[in-house]
Amino acid sequence: MRKRFVSLILVFCMVLTCVVSAGISASAADTPVNYGLGKTCKDGNILQCFNWTLAQIKAELPNIAAAGFTSVQTSPLQTHNGSNNWYWLYQPNGFTLGNEIGSYDDLKSLCTEADKYGVKIIVDVVANHVAGDKYGNISSSVENIFKTNKSTYFHNKGECTNYNVRTDVIYKNIGMPDLNTENTAIQDMAAAMVQKLIDAGVDGIRWDAAKHIGLPSENCAFWSRMAEFDIYQYGEILDAPAGSSADSVNDALMQEYAQYINVTDDKYSTSFRGYVKNGSRVRNAGYWNMHGITSDKLVYWAESHDTFANDGGETKTMDQSVIDKTYAILGARADAQALYLSRPPKTDHQSIYYGVKGSTHFTSKEVAAVNHFHNAMVGTGESFSTDSGCYVVWRDKGAVLVSQRSADVDVTVKNDGGRVPAGTYTDEITGNTWTVTATTISGHIGASGIAVVYNPEPAVDVLVGDTNLNEEVEIDDATLIQRYEAKMITLTETEQFAADVDFDDKVTVMDATAVQWYLAQMSYKGSHVGETRSTG
Repeated sequence: MRKRFVSLILVFCMVLTCVVSAGISASAADTPVNYGLGKTCKDGNILQCFNWTLAQIKAELPNIAAAGFTSVQTSPLQTHNGSNNWYWLYQPNGFTLGNEIGSYDDLKSLCTEADKYGVKIIVDVVANHVAGDKYGNISSSVENIFKTNKSTYFHNKGECTNYNVRTDVIYKNIGMPDLNTENTAIQDMAAAMVQKLIDAGVDGIRWDAAKHIGLPSENCAFWSRMAEFDIYQYGEILDAPAGSSADSVNDALMQEYAQYINVTDDKYSTSFRGYVKNGSRVRNAGYWNMHGITSDKLVYWAESHDTFANDGGETKTMDQSVIDKTYAILGARADAQALYLSRPPKTDHQSIYYGVKGSTHFTSKEVAAVNHFHNAMVGTGESFSTDSGCYVVWRDKGAVLVSQRSADVDVTVKNDGGRVPAGTYTDEITGNTWTVTATTISGHIGASGIAVVYNPEPAVDVLVGDTNLNEEVEIDDATLIQRYEAKMITLTETEQFAADVDFDDKVTVMDATAVQWYLAQMSYKGSHVGETRSTG
């Protein structure tokens, strides 16, 4: 009896200690469904909801999460003064948020709802230019502050006609008046908008025309300023930042960009799609991989709005199966993120309108299976090659195979170095059984031409707060959380899942405090200790 009494005193003392040090205002959250998505934008793939309204995205969140997309990318939300054509969204009046895609309040609502599903929101941002023409004439709709400061807020160096000259790329107009991003006032406006996006709950930014904004080595502090924000950021860099200049010039520039933001590997994405279309052998490593940038700084795509919506866009008439096969490999690769475009319903440049919801083909089995595979393989290694008529990504717990030419075909490929453990596996797309030995992977690829071969870890029910998984919540569970927070021990993924009692996707001292309050039979706001929660 004395032992039990002393234990209760210890619990109460620990509760008081945590209350004093951390407070009692843990934030409440709706109980999310665990879709197995990446914990951060960098852990998963991106669905580009090109031209969708924020309300349309919000309504589709259950299907987006079920399809395994960790992030959704919106179109630009800055004010503009154009018609319904999509390209007006990329000709903003300034850095003010809210247009036909959605208001600032709509954005906050979307972010709140997305959090319930574990989906991250990435917003496309235009910071290189404002509305006007290639000669530098400013649109009458542009905010007055730009009009009254034209001599200092713009580069005023004329039209960019030579993309192989770096100074032309960063100082001249690419169809619209080029902002002087070296100017601290412009940087302050952009930074204020980023902070407002963060305040709304946004998780990431895609920077349009990133290569047209200079680097610190070019006396522009724009990117070093933006990198101060704790938010995922990637920049659109088509082709190379200095065109056909020497590799040494482009490599140095790209490596510097990658110090501050993730970058798109347009060269590899475009060439890879061509290889898949023609059924030819592909290069194993990404283009910028081979030029000094690690995969965790890269974004791939099978297609984007640039390849689809622009005049002469090379993917708008391309069969969806080519896009899906390309995405299957790029989306299965380790560390990098891959973007999947929700295709607009029309292909003509002038008939593609903002506010019109695109294709929901992203919910197909083959696309979802690739995303589920990517999410399940976070933290594991990879190999990639062309083997026995297939493109193959080998990961430490499975493989993705894409037939180069045929579909509905039996295949046997090598098990690269025995990377995939021997055993019997299931193709998530067809349910077909696959056999893996120390040297081979064998099975039947279905009609999509894609097989996603792995065995997802089965869902289990976990008692929230039961950190040591002994089916009881005890003071030891709170102690384990505190020791984990102090980096004295490690916890398995399931143990961390049980320890996250306020469902905020992280384990902190607040979780330990909530367990202690539960044991003292006291209510703790936002706590779910004692409930049962499935990992699936």
